[in-house]
Amino acid sequence: MLLVGILREVAFSPFQHAENDRLILERTARALQRRGCRVRLISENEVSEAEIEATAIFSMCQGPRANEALVEHERAGKLIINSPLAVQSCYRTRLSRIARDAPLLAPTTIVDTSAEPRGEPPIPIGEHGLWVKRGDVHATQREDVVRVRCAAEYAEALADFRRRGITDAAVQAHVVGEVVKFYGVVGTPFFRFYAESMHNVYPVALSAARPAIEALARRVGLEVYGGDAVITPTGRIVVIDVNDWPSFAYYRSEAAEVIAGHIYQRAAQLAVPAVSERRSGAR
Repeated sequence: MLLVGILREVAFSPFQHAENDRLILERTARALQRRGCRVRLISENEVSEAEIEATAIFSMCQGPRANEALVEHERAGKLIINSPLAVQSCYRTRLSRIARDAPLLAPTTIVDTSAEPRGEPPIPIGEHGLWVKRGDVHATQREDVVRVRCAAEYAEALADFRRRGITDAAVQAHVVGEVVKFYGVVGTPFFRFYAESMHNVYPVALSAARPAIEALARRVGLEVYGGDAVITPTGRIVVIDVNDWPSFAYYRSEAAEVIAGHIYQRAAQLAVPAVSERRSGAR
């Protein structure tokens, strides 16, 4: 069984994430090889240049151009984990539309960066400010996610996006509380999380929220997922970001085995009918 893995383009893995993203995909590939699979890794840049011959594709691709090419492979019947449509659904502009009424998800207002000449925010800034995030792909640099505390800073954030060709901004109120990083693989027992401020602290409240978080991941279409949530002082949980195939941080080795098992099982289901058809034709 031949599987192709797609490495995330460095442009979409800013700062330390470039190395971490590469490591999780490579470890997943090795875990698949131990299961008897042949595995080939390619870059995002190679996706649209040639036909991808494989039983299935496992992808960390985030770039719009490469994902559009993968959509065509998926429409042709290729199994891709994560689905390129699910990856695109994690873009904040789409996520706010697809899962607007999902439990736990932070309310988000999408703003056209050219339509706010006076710099008036769509929601009150409040004493804790608000967040302005690029609406398309995830952050590629620090300026893609900024906290603003006044109308002038809000207007400057939009102007910066506009200068850089970013047409949509996602605006969220700041949620006061403990930020928690979470990671999961749907349909498996794997679900890990830790407090952003201290990686060996595991707020138990998030464990109880797992069904709702996984339901959100399924709604988006993700199989390998992660994200950020805030536990407020009253115990309410608010998901502020959903990520397709994160680096899995402190759980990388464990996660790679679980992800590989999930991919192998899904790909094997495709391979079995093909074997059965060949045997049937030989009679």
